Amino acid sequence: MTPAGVLSVALLLTAPGESPRLPKGTELTYTGTVTEAVDRPGQRYRRAHDLEVRVLVLDRQATWADAAVLTLLRRTDEPADPGRPPSPPAARLDLVRLPDDGPPHLIAPPGPAPLRLAADLPARRFPPVPLDSFAPFEFGMIPDPAAPWEPAGFAFVAAERCRELRLVRQSADWDRPRGGETAWRRAETVWASARDGTARRVERTVCQRDGIGPAPAVLIETRYELKDQARVLGRTFDRYRREVELAYATAEEVAPLVRDAAKLPAKTFDARLVRLASYLDETDPGTPYREAVLAVRRQLEAARRGETVPVGTAYPAGPTGSGADPRP
Repeated sequence: MTPAGVLSVALLLTAPGESPRLPKGTELTYTGTVTEAVDRPGQRYRRAHDLEVRVLVLDRQATWADAAVLTLLRRTDEPADPGRPPSPPAARLDLVRLPDDGPPHLIAPPGPAPLRLAADLPARRFPPVPLDSFAPFEFGMIPDPAAPWEPAGFAFVAAERCRELRLVRQSADWDRPRGGETAWRRAETVWASARDGTARRVERTVCQRDGIGPAPAVLIETRYELKDQARVLGRTFDRYRREVELAYATAEEVAPLVRDAAKLPAKTFDARLVRLASYLDETDPGTPYREAVLAVRRQLEAARRGETVPVGTAYPAGPTGSGADPRP
């Protein structure tokens, strides 16, 4: 689940010199799957997830656009239990700046909501793709112009003529892995519309070998396509943006507290839970970004019980796991 791209700009793959402009309110919805297979002594499992990624352009300035990226992962291989409702999706919300003439990056506007999307916001590079588990984020449809992508001709995706672009990165010992050492390979392909440049399909395969045999010890496959491209306007856009900003600002505010949940009294989280409950009770639940708000509430509820849980808007400061790619 992470950065992809070529040629000139973020989110769109275009010819050199072009500067596509995503207007405020543009929403792209991608759907697909993530599968994991691990086959190591003492660690063997398979997992399957449905993946949904939404990209909503919150603001448009002269030379950049700011967008929210919501990643939702739902386990699809859990055994059914009539006595329990389905597990909620894992949700992560990121804010991304998409310059017309430079690399995309994460931004961190200070809270509380409503957020101020200013030119001087702190910027962070996208986190690297974990090579030993799926990532809780997905930026595969957002191009990184510095990556050495190779054109592979044209293909049709959902009746749309698309440019096909490929990127393969691997460790030096991938072809001849040595026992006791992990070799890795990451292959990505992006299909971008030849008409408007939007990324229509993304595929990524991450493999690890342990030098014990030719079969991968870890295999993670991510596949998704553009399901819908729309323009959200008026009150609907206002509702979407308000939900995004509340989820993001609250998660950023409580991140230090959630990380230290085991050391803090339960009352530390009470007032914030009351505020979220009031918002959820008084507002229309019909926006696709409500899951981000619910995810923050689940984090706070777990923290109140003294449990340490992942923070939805936090991202790894460095490699994730023993097999993470150390490069951006």
